Amino acid sequence: MVIIKSKIFGVYSIGVYLAANNSWVLYPLNIDQNLLLKLKENFDLLIPININRSPLLGVYVALNNKGILLPRIVYDEEFKKLKREVGDSVQIEVVNSLDNALGNMILCNDKGAIISSLLKNHQKVIKDVLDVEVNVFEFGGNQLPGSNGITNSHGCCIHPLSTDEDVDVVSDYLKVHVDLSTINRGIPYLGSGAIVNDTTGIFGLLSTGPELMRLTNVLHL
Repeated sequence: MVIIKSKIFGVYSIGVYLAANNSWVLYPLNIDQNLLLKLKENFDLLIPININRSPLLGVYVALNNKGILLPRIVYDEEFKKLKREVGDSVQIEVVNSLDNALGNMILCNDKGAIISSLLKNHQKVIKDVLDVEVNVFEFGGNQLPGSNGITNSHGCCIHPLSTDEDVDVVSDYLKVHVDLSTINRGIPYLGSGAIVNDTTGIFGLLSTGPELMRLTNVLHL
């Protein structure tokens, strides 16, 4: 298990700029060489790419170990590059939604997916690509379950204002243990502050010891 604290482009919003599963990590062009070295040490395949010529990969992309969902604003050359890099190992599809921040609107692992009501008309493509049961559910006071949580196949941490009922529902849908937490010294939007897979977590540099203890215990890192 690997736990890393870092920053990207001078900020601590790791989850805004990176996206990963158990095999590879998507990272934006021109990232800091120190962070790039850490990624090379901990992921089998690194894929440098921008989406809509933007570095906000964690905002735009939703993924698990079975599939990748891209927003309708992805450029054709970006789609083709990603397809070349991952080959036939996972499905890749574009979600033709007016709302493009898929990473903010989808919280998923290999056991289930929770999506925003903004994507309710796109449940089928999400289910087909991620190969999991998909449920519409919102918690933490907004329509962004992907921003409000962070999950892998072992556990999930969600927005600290979530209710006990929210915890039970998220646990039922993702089929993992769920707890509340913050990241980066009190930020409630966990999806913005880290990326995790089943063995590795890269957390924002401001994350405190108690935050990391809770996150790593729940996620079994």
